Amino acid sequence: MKKVWWEMRDLEQATGYSDDWLKENILLQPRYKKILDLENGGFVYYPEKRGEKWLFIASKMEEFLETYFSEIFKKN
Repeated sequence: MKKVWWEMRDLEQATGYSDDWLKENILLQPRYKKILDLENGGFVYYPEKRGEKWLFIASKMEEFLETYFSEIFKKN
């Protein structure tokens, strides 16, 4: 059965990138965070306290990664 929600380790496995890279290049980038953050109507739960888990709606995160692939990896 395919997971509905991902944790950070699932995102790492799906992309092949570390949590540090994902945070630096996607999750904490203001241009993406405004789309992703649950607080803004997105589909990513950003932990509020130390020890909480990152959570992602798997299907929407996959769609986001496909849609923004070239932008994420484009050299400025």
